[in-house]
Amino acid sequence: MEIGIVVYPAAHLPSVWGLTDLLKYASNFVVARQFPDLRISHWKEQDGQIIKVFDTHPDANDNAVNLVVIPPSFEPPISRQDARAYSAWLNRLYDNGAILCAICSGIFTLLETGLLDGRTVTAHWMHSEAIQQNYPTVTLDNRKLIVDDNEIITLAGLLSWMDLGLKIVEKAYDGATMREFAKYLLVDPPSREQSYYHAFSPKFDHGDVTIVKVQHWLQGNYQQKITLEVLAQHIALEKRTLLRRFKKATGMTVIEYCQNLRIQKAQELLETTSLSFEAISWQVGYQDSSSFNKIFTKVIGLTSTEYRKRFKS
Repeated sequence: MEIGIVVYPAAHLPSVWGLTDLLKYASNFVVARQFPDLRISHWKEQDGQIIKVFDTHPDANDNAVNLVVIPPSFEPPISRQDARAYSAWLNRLYDNGAILCAICSGIFTLLETGLLDGRTVTAHWMHSEAIQQNYPTVTLDNRKLIVDDNEIITLAGLLSWMDLGLKIVEKAYDGATMREFAKYLLVDPPSREQSYYHAFSPKFDHGDVTIVKVQHWLQGNYQQKITLEVLAQHIALEKRTLLRRFKKATGMTVIEYCQNLRIQKAQELLETTSLSFEAISWQVGYQDSSSFNKIFTKVIGLTSTEYRKRFKS
């Protein structure tokens, strides 16, 4: 099985070489089981052609690449024009049965192929707006760390190359081998969710000064019982107008916005204090801790107990 890694100009090289080394090590790990080697190659665009510039098995016969990885970049995402340089090559490999994978901002290269239209994918939440605006036919689920659609795999984490490496080991060999290899490396199998690392980052640059005032007021009063009547009176807007403008500016309803503020504070208290979740619920504005725990679990993907166990400092 040949895994081709795309090394575009701004690609994060530690991800490229980390994944290369991990997969080479996986081949060594399974050698006693007489599993075939994993062949890792690197590919670059040069003068309009995609060429191989590295190969762990340079003396082997050239075969079709079975799986392609587009790594992330710590710089701004690749431009649409530059991404299109890889589109024909990626489409050809896909038509020949190759699995296509993108890590974090690497998804922007895949998006230009058109192969993600109508699919559900994931990416880091900082890319959500750009994807939704420029690729409206793509469904983005940024609660997930990995979306494995069998023939296309997308990952959200900037450093999730190890999660992808384990996923490739599973596809190349089997699930039992992947889990055994993960235990040997002392790492968790790729079963986490991006939602575990939920960080609420509200937009304030939308240009609606009145709604910014509402946001600032909510930031200081979210723990109170908030009604549309109170908000509307505070800024002298009709309720229906407030709802419409708030949704347009922030991308969420007032209720969703308040829930996110409360969840953010609850996360902080779970991580830094030993308060019971009931006490935390009261502190962030919920009298019914059971109801709040259901909301917390739905948004984060972990119960409050699981979250504290994982993240408490």
